[in-house]
Amino acid sequence: MMMNQTVPLSVSELNEYTRRLMAGDPLLRSLEVTGEITGYKHYANGHRYFALKDENARVDCAFFVQHSGSLKFQPADGMRVIVKGSASLFVRDGKFQFYVHEMRRTGQGELFERIEALKKKLYAEGLFDPARKRSIPLLPRTIGVATSKSGKAIRDIVHVARKNNPNVGIVLAHCTVEGPTAPEEIVRAIERLNRFGGCDVLLVGRGGGSSDSLWVFNDERVARAVAASKVPVISCVGHETDITITDLVADVYANTPSTAASLAVPKRDELKSQVNVMMNRVCRALTHAQQLRRMRLEKLCMASSMARPAEVMILPRRRLLELLCRRADAALPRRLEKARMRLQSLEASLRALDPDAVLDRGYAIVEGEGGIIENTKGVQIGDAVTVRLADGRLGANITSIKTEEAAV
Repeated sequence: MMMNQTVPLSVSELNEYTRRLMAGDPLLRSLEVTGEITGYKHYANGHRYFALKDENARVDCAFFVQHSGSLKFQPADGMRVIVKGSASLFVRDGKFQFYVHEMRRTGQGELFERIEALKKKLYAEGLFDPARKRSIPLLPRTIGVATSKSGKAIRDIVHVARKNNPNVGIVLAHCTVEGPTAPEEIVRAIERLNRFGGCDVLLVGRGGGSSDSLWVFNDERVARAVAASKVPVISCVGHETDITITDLVADVYANTPSTAASLAVPKRDELKSQVNVMMNRVCRALTHAQQLRRMRLEKLCMASSMARPAEVMILPRRRLLELLCRRADAALPRRLEKARMRLQSLEASLRALDPDAVLDRGYAIVEGEGGIIENTKGVQIGDAVTVRLADGRLGANITSIKTEEAAV
């Protein structure tokens, strides 16, 4: 295709012209490039996509299945490799990329080596030891979240937690979760939530992202802050394949913020159902045990009536068995009553978490066009709102706004 300076080219023509220029360059048709793998993805069809980077630049790479038969190792982020292939332009997207035909491993990247060294160090100190990990409370009243206030993670956590238990408290300690200042900000957020003292469990993490953006959770400062937390910690860095050092140190690991919220805040209805099932099992077990005792006693009584010469020895024991039987009969109702009282106590705890019960105590819920208004940022002066009380609703308008510091 010849370039025509008087007739404008289409985008497709421009990209195709550039591709042909690159294809005609003997150096670009066959060359080797070395760098560190990042953003590695291996799809079900066998194709692999990633980028190679050095200190100053990166290039996108495609390693198609028809060229990967000679591969002798499993590539991963952080590996330093040498790839052989050709550089070209993907015409449809106008994207410059390197098409890999061969790959060989030259060693681990510097960042990967630092991570592995830190893992060995913290493992030797016992920070990964399962024995030091704490269990998550069954019915937390308040959860603390260390993440960005503008990220997807906090939205997912609030949605799942409030769906499972509308009355659970959520305290956000805002921090940057990407970039050079992120590790120190995450550490300060964890410390603030610990000083707050009102949280039953902490969620520390972020939404999904590239492997590079998740390396902040491999920082030693973050790992030690998680390990030093007085409150149990659930790590929730949004990734499916890589495990960060924060995941290894945390008391519980969740692969997404939504999963972490489900672990921290169980569904109230499911808990109540589980309590009922356990109570039924206890009642059946006690009844069965009582029946066994009665059958054993009846067998002993029958055996004693067939041995008249030993009547003097058997009668006292028979009376003792009858006494024990009466005591057992009397004990069963008491045990059932204690179990019933325990169930009533658990039901009272669940009712205390019911938002309607909160309204009965004189509180109100303010709703706008978008739903429940959680803070002053959700309204403006002059907005029409609905005030929900225990026995009905009131219409109102916002005439003034006073903001108080609520975050940690």
